[in-house]
Amino acid sequence: MVCQDVMLIDRSAFFGDSDDDEPDEHEDMRLDVDNMSYEQLLALEERMGNVSTGLSEDAIVANLKRWKYQTVAGGSSSEDEPCCICQEEYADEDDLGKLKCGHDFHFNCIKKWLVQKNNCPICKKPAVDV
Repeated sequence: MVCQDVMLIDRSAFFGDSDDDEPDEHEDMRLDVDNMSYEQLLALEERMGNVSTGLSEDAIVANLKRWKYQTVAGGSSSEDEPCCICQEEYADEDDLGKLKCGHDFHFNCIKKWLVQKNNCPICKKPAVDV
C-alpha cells in the first residue's frame, strides 16, 4: 500500500476567482491593457508620464567602484566578456565601473544606465546602495 500526501489549494486566493459576492471596490481603476488599441496605449503612456528610478550623477560617482582595465600578458582577451551595454571589448586603461553585484561595465556606459535605472543590466539587482 502506497500512502501519498495530497494538498488542495484554493486557486481563488491566488487568481482572485473568489466566489464571494463582495463587489470589487477598485474595479473601475483596473485597465485591460491586453485589449487596448495602440492609440489607447499611447494615450495611457502620455497620461502616466515617465517615472525615473535612476540616480543622480553625484550618487553614482560616490558609490560606483571605479578601476582601470588591464589585459593579462600572454592571455587571450576573449576570456573577458564585452561591456553588455555598448558591446565593445575592454581595452587597456579603459575606465570600468563595478556594481555591488560584481558585474563590470565601461564607467561611462554604466553611469548613463544608472541615471535611468538603479539596477544591474545583467542580474537586475540594485546597482548601488544610496
